[in-house]
Amino acid sequence: MAAPIARVKLRTRLLSFGETAPFCKSSGPAAEQFGPYVIHERLGEGGMAYVDRAEMIGRDGFRKPVALKRMRTEWTDDQDFIQAFVHEAQLASKLSHPNIAQAYDLGKIDGTYFIAMELVPGPTLAQIIQQSRLAAGPVPLGIALEILIQLCDALDHAHELRDGGGRPLDLVHRDISPSNVIISSNGLAKLIDFGIAKARSARRSTQAGIIKGKHAYVAPEYTYGRLDRRADIWGLGVIAHELITGRRLFVGESDAATIRNVRNQPIQPPSKFARAVSQDLDDIIMTALQRDPEQRFQNAGAMRVALTTEVRRLRMAVSTGQIRDWVEWAFKQEPRSENTLIEAIDTLDPSVTIHGSDLMPMTPKPDPEAFVQEAPTIHIKPKRRTTPIFKPKSRAPWNPPTRWSRPPRGVSASPFVLLALIAFAAIAVANGWIDLDAWRELLA
Repeated sequence: MAAPIARVKLRTRLLSFGETAPFCKSSGPAAEQFGPYVIHERLGEGGMAYVDRAEMIGRDGFRKPVALKRMRTEWTDDQDFIQAFVHEAQLASKLSHPNIAQAYDLGKIDGTYFIAMELVPGPTLAQIIQQSRLAAGPVPLGIALEILIQLCDALDHAHELRDGGGRPLDLVHRDISPSNVIISSNGLAKLIDFGIAKARSARRSTQAGIIKGKHAYVAPEYTYGRLDRRADIWGLGVIAHELITGRRLFVGESDAATIRNVRNQPIQPPSKFARAVSQDLDDIIMTALQRDPEQRFQNAGAMRVALTTEVRRLRMAVSTGQIRDWVEWAFKQEPRSENTLIEAIDTLDPSVTIHGSDLMPMTPKPDPEAFVQEAPTIHIKPKRRTTPIFKPKSRAPWNPPTRWSRPPRGVSASPFVLLALIAFAAIAVANGWIDLDAWRELLA
């Protein structure tokens, strides 16, 4: 069973509870009591807070599993951090969507602030991409597209959120990345960690020169201090590229090198690395990765429509059950010997500086013995080409050829016509339909 995973976003790096392994064991048999919550195990911690797997105990035997995020006691006098902590809980409480992890409670017990959040069992998308590179092979295209569509739904809900007076909150997540997406045990993609989300109503502004979010997924304009919802579209485009190709897109030797790559590195279309990618899907992902925000999808809903249209065209619709089955199968596969270098790099602490080229995946050779269990079958109907709804202006509409609209290539119709005319003339003369004497006088 995959470990429950929660997230803590602090002022430094994000800690993914499960980054080191997709399974988590209890830290000890003794359970701690924290108000109405019983603490079972530590899921992870950071410099400002830590998260435990806990149960909320109610009357008449009521029990509800939660991820309990608690502020470290040394920060309880820092009003700026308390305000940010409360802001995170307030934003999360307003977000009610099946593809967004929910917040249940915010409070203070014995001087410690806490947030009780939805406990989502399952691996992060970052872990799935890593497992695919090490052992399971590429993520099936239909599954990747369904995950992306669900994330578009989640972002569209967050971006369109309004306050009690009906005014848009202009919410921006700011940290759309694979480690902030959990694929739950029922096959649903869950967007987590709104701890650094920015809303119009926020009282504090980001300190100048500070970028909040993972540098490899921040939008180019954000590195220059400009930010709106389209920055999240860029992050989703990076996720799409990496999920489909299995390759890191912008990571560099250092944070500065990564930001330079985000700003200037030429972006190759996914089809260069994944042959199953159609030109239409290339267009969709490259539209999300336009460095000019005006050329990007202007909202997550537009990207969702484009992806949904492409899924229908390719006839690649999959269910959440198929996603669940494939993820379970993927984590049962053992890493292959060719990927020992990648495995060693992936286990390094993120603070270790490594060369960007080392992070590129190696193409594994087929190894039948490595797959002790057959992958779950994804039933996809044969492709049928139709004119897609989403079509960039730079491409002319595709028109299917009309059958027998012209003779086969290399065959001329003229000899057949001439022979037919000669045969008709011979029959006409033989039956007296044509007066040859009259024709001779006319021609004379």
